[in-house]
Amino acid sequence: MALRVERFALQSVAREILPKTRTALCLRARIKGSEGVSVWKSDHHGTAHYGGLQTCGSVWSCPICAAKITERRRIEVQDAMGQHRAAGGAVQLLTLTTPHTRADVLADLIAKQSTALQSFLRDRAVKTVFREMGYLGQIRAWEITHGRRGTGNGWHPHFHFLQFVTVTANAAQLMDWKTRLYLRWDACCQRAGLGSPSSAHGIDLQDGSKADRYISKWGLEDELTRGHTKKGRAGGETPFDLLRSVLADGEDRQGAALFREFSECFRGKRQLSWSNGLKACFCQAETTDEEIANQQEDTAQLLGMLTVQQWRDVLKVKARATVLELAAAGGWSSVSRFLWFIEGAAEGVQFDAPMLAEARALLLHESPPPGA
Repeated sequence: MALRVERFALQSVAREILPKTRTALCLRARIKGSEGVSVWKSDHHGTAHYGGLQTCGSVWSCPICAAKITERRRIEVQDAMGQHRAAGGAVQLLTLTTPHTRADVLADLIAKQSTALQSFLRDRAVKTVFREMGYLGQIRAWEITHGRRGTGNGWHPHFHFLQFVTVTANAAQLMDWKTRLYLRWDACCQRAGLGSPSSAHGIDLQDGSKADRYISKWGLEDELTRGHTKKGRAGGETPFDLLRSVLADGEDRQGAALFREFSECFRGKRQLSWSNGLKACFCQAETTDEEIANQQEDTAQLLGMLTVQQWRDVLKVKARATVLELAAAGGWSSVSRFLWFIEGAAEGVQFDAPMLAEARALLLHESPPPGA
């Protein structure tokens, strides 16, 4: 629940940064024609969610939609890996990165990277290495961080690939493939105007069962699907870290500007790209991010409906997450009492965070936080 509260708070920050986008309306504006806002509780997970509200389906800009979409994508990737390994196949993790500086403009950088990547994947020598691997297909994801608080090197977009192969390679074979692939990646980057990536960091190739401790912590699937949402390492900030920074410090104009730049550059781009035919091999349905964001659980029960005015009260006191928390833990009776408590918001009564925290604690029979 704490994570859900953070997501709603971060989405509110994103709304202020991107006021003219669908993210600004996500889970705030009602679907046209709806009489109110429904509150549902999942039989399986025990969590609550809203119905009758618009969703943006943006995996890049919306922390709430991103959580739902990436979880569904994670399951898809995990299922494909399981099927492939059960059939005797192997999975490798290939990472490609390029030189980057503080002066880089993100749109220019990712355009050059895309050019380099297409050249790399069409390269004859690369295809030869892939054949030696017993290459069947790959899933590609973009990960991006910004180094303003650490390295100072600005935007750092890079690629992760899950390579579905038939050959289980030893360390010597992986090193041979990595070296040969690096030479071609280096040439493609130079032709695209990116400069020469270092031999130490420009490319990495790992057996999927022997990923380093960081990847093991997140799971190989999460390394692919949560690259822009998880917290950065070694001083690098992910895009959602930038939102966290603005949430903590409303004067962080640089963080807001960087998140806006990221959102504009990645709007409309796919989070994951599967090789042609790979999804069909593992019987994975083709679904868009928006379709996933709009999906309702089949086993959820309707707890109650908020009137239009009650929903306006909830938005005014920034209590979207609180209502769901109360619904999940205390049922509709707790929600009803809370709605009565905040009814004065429509009459000009000022509700601050301590007052809402006290109301939440009392309704959940918890001790109110200090100072409430």
